[in-house]
Amino acid sequence: MRSFEGQHSDNVAIKRSREEKQRQLVQLKEQLATLKAHAAPAIREALVKRIAELDAELRQPAKPPREGREGREDAPRHPRREARPSVFRAEDSGDRSATVTASSVFASPRRRS
Repeated sequence: MRSFEGQHSDNVAIKRSREEKQRQLVQLKEQLATLKAHAAPAIREALVKRIAELDAELRQPAKPPREGREGREDAPRHPRREARPSVFRAEDSGDRSATVTASSVFASPRRRS
């Protein structure tokens, strides 16, 4: 059951590795072989169709592994963000005294003097 409509997992294909696809192909062939004679033809057709799709996928050559960012020294990196001064820290403010009480930090801006 879905928690709500339109969530990310709706209508998204499940990505399987090559080994998982091979295991699924073997499992589907076993299911087709053990299917009873009085089973609905639509079930049999769906199994045959899925077996053919998986078989076609597995016949294609395996994709080479993607090159990650970690292995490359020359990879461009995003610049780090500058640290923003905190609103609640006394050392960030220039004109206030260094001794700031909790009541003055958490007080309403209108009540500060």
